[in-house]
Amino acid sequence: FPLLARDGGVLERAGHTEAAVDVARLAGMVPAGVICEIMNDDGTMARLHDLVPFAQFHGLKIGTIADLIAYRTRTESLVRREQSLAIDSMFGGRWQLTVYRNTINGVRHVALVQGELGSGGPAMVRMHALNGLQEILGDLASGRAGDLHNAMTMIGAAGRGAVVLIGDGEADMVAGLLRGHGTGSPREDAELRDYGIGAQILHDLGVREMILLSRSDKTVVGLQGHDLKIVERRDIAAG
Repeated sequence: FPLLARDGGVLERAGHTEAAVDVARLAGMVPAGVICEIMNDDGTMARLHDLVPFAQFHGLKIGTIADLIAYRTRTESLVRREQSLAIDSMFGGRWQLTVYRNTINGVRHVALVQGELGSGGPAMVRMHALNGLQEILGDLASGRAGDLHNAMTMIGAAGRGAVVLIGDGEADMVAGLLRGHGTGSPREDAELRDYGIGAQILHDLGVREMILLSRSDKTVVGLQGHDLKIVERRDIAAG
């Protein structure tokens, strides 16, 4: 089945499709590839501890998506700071707001910061895909209304942390607001491999170790390639 890689490659989405295209491009070849899953004898998907002996036996080389991200981030970044200002919010108090622009597609994202993130140990972090029905109207259909405000309140109480608001560049705002209404928000349930842009923003802000504020315990794919580490997760639903 044909798959289409994101324009930013693994720096935008830490997926195998993007990795295959990135490797081909870095090698000076046509930016395309063929990918397949390797299965264990019992039918389960082979993980790294299965693949290492497999590669040794067959004389293959192994590279991880995190390795590829780390290599590209030495000289590349897909985000650029555009504007910064201080705001006072009823949720968490005073924040430093910074606007970032994705240099590939022009979509803008927002970082809200309190305290010094480059020192002082792990910082509270919320990576949040914007949803107008939840944030503006308090819509309850997705079951996630209030998550953003809960995160801001938790960080405000701690006095240190960051919220990264991921925009999607939806051309038709109304369609974007209504998509998935009543069936759960597809953007909130998206795989955490899609947050490469947010990871670059966190790195630019000085975050290295984080306390992730989330409802989910899903693995964040390729995060170590951005020199980021989750040391703790806290349930955002509790507020």
